[in-house]
Amino acid sequence: MDVKQPPEEVQVQLDTLSLDTDRPLLAVDVDEVIVGLAGHLAEYATEQGYSLRLTSYKLDGALWRYDGTEASAEEFQTLFRGFFKTQTLHQRVYPGVVQALSALAPDIQIIILTNVPFYAHADRIENLRGHGIDFPVIANAGPKGPALRWLHERAGRTAFIDDSPSQLASSAKHAPDVSRIHFIGDEALRGHLTEIEAAQHRAENWADLHSIAETILLR
Repeated sequence: MDVKQPPEEVQVQLDTLSLDTDRPLLAVDVDEVIVGLAGHLAEYATEQGYSLRLTSYKLDGALWRYDGTEASAEEFQTLFRGFFKTQTLHQRVYPGVVQALSALAPDIQIIILTNVPFYAHADRIENLRGHGIDFPVIANAGPKGPALRWLHERAGRTAFIDDSPSQLASSAKHAPDVSRIHFIGDEALRGHLTEIEAAQHRAENWADLHSIAETILLR
């Protein structure tokens, strides 16, 4: 296995965690898992004079100008940065998240592992707390496998929820003992990804996630 260390700016955050070796750990992604991204980004794009046309589970090539021409990569990056700078505080939580995480928290230590841009890390923490989700929030960069391996080595039994096939594959490569759960909160997007090779479990909603996490980590 190709072992890589988390990036330095991620390792600094991980080192602040106080983990309990006697309690299993659940690492949870945010965008399209806890809060919506694509639908909110589409609203923001409209406000900025664009339209977001998602025909697959990727944002590359999905941004269009109102004159019918495809926006450039630079325009998309500007829009994306603007979204996270102005909208992270306002992202909307998916149904059932708070109830599920609150029910799991007494027996499972929960870590939020998100690839939010570092400049929006504080806003992400504030947004989640505003929804009643108050767990440590690690702003990761790049593949999450190294951070997941680090967490697993210190907490023992670990599960990971993410919408991204590449992040689940990173976990399979760098932290193969971590149980991998695939979930997409946006029902309209769910049909674009049906079979994820690296996923060991698949959920349709947060009630499913609650049950799967309990089965993996507590039984």
